[in-house]
Amino acid sequence: MKNTVLALLSLILIVAIVNLLTGLGVIGGATGGSGSGTNYDYKALNAQQMDAIGFKAIADEEGLDISEEGEINFPKEMVDKISKNAMLPRTITEVEKDGGWEFVSVTSDNYYIFRKAK
Repeated sequence: MKNTVLALLSLILIVAIVNLLTGLGVIGGATGGSGSGTNYDYKALNAQQMDAIGFKAIADEEGLDISEEGEINFPKEMVDKISKNAMLPRTITEVEKDGGWEFVSVTSDNYYIFRKAK
């Protein structure tokens, strides 16, 4: 019984030491974790900014005119193309192409978070 307890305590100690060394980046390479050394720049866009990017991309693709105030008149037959479900993936792709950003997440208050490596 005493041998089993000592074996389990030794195993716990070894796992704790390996976990500490991995967290410090001594073993396990430089992937993930806080000790990885990868720094990111972050960009947060609200829903209105995302919509403006998406509408502009679709207007450019369709050859529609954009007024000086930024107004775009879409024909009624384009309703399916400019719906939120159809436009959101396109908008995310447009932001990712602009400077190598990578989509990370959406917050509960509709901020779209992007990041890129420094």
